[in-house]
Amino acid sequence: MSKNISVTKVLRTLSDQKTQKLFTAIIEAEAAQSQLLIVKLGLSRRQYYNRITDLLTAGLIRRQRGIYRLSSFGKVIRSLQITAERTARNYWKLEAIDSIRMSDNSNLAEVECMKIIDVLLDDVEIKDIYLHGNMLFNRNSPQEKSRRQEVLLNTIN
Repeated sequence: MSKNISVTKVLRTLSDQKTQKLFTAIIEAEAAQSQLLIVKLGLSRRQYYNRITDLLTAGLIRRQRGIYRLSSFGKVIRSLQITAERTARNYWKLEAIDSIRMSDNSNLAEVECMKIIDVLLDDVEIKDIYLHGNMLFNRNSPQEKSRRQEVLLNTIN
C-alpha cells in the first residue's frame, strides 16, 4: 500500500492532545492492546479508533497481530519530537540570544556573542542545530563525540 506522507499530516496528527497521549502511550507500552489503551486514556471507542486511524495514516504506527507499535518512521519522528520538546524548554534562552543579536545598541563582537550562546545553551544538540542547522543523530559515535567537542571548542575560542 503506497502512502502519501506529508509533514503537514504528521504535525496535524500530533497536534491533537489526545492523539499525542495515545502516541506516547503506545511508545511507553511497547505492546499494548486496544482495550488497555482505551481504559488507560479514558477515550471512547470511537475517539480511540479515530486517533489510531490518524496515527496509522500518518505512518507513525503499525498494527501487528492486534498490537500497535511504533513504525520505523514513527521512531524517527519521536526522536525529532523529543528534540522539539527540549528546544521548547530552552525557548527563553533562544529568545535572549535573538534579543542580543537583534539589538540596535549591541556592539558585541561575534566572539562575545558566541560566549553568550555557549553559556546559555547547555544542550549540545540544540546548540549544534542553532549554530550549524544540523542534528546530531548518532550522538554516541566517536565521530559525533569529536564533532561535538569541536563545536564546543569553536564556541569558546
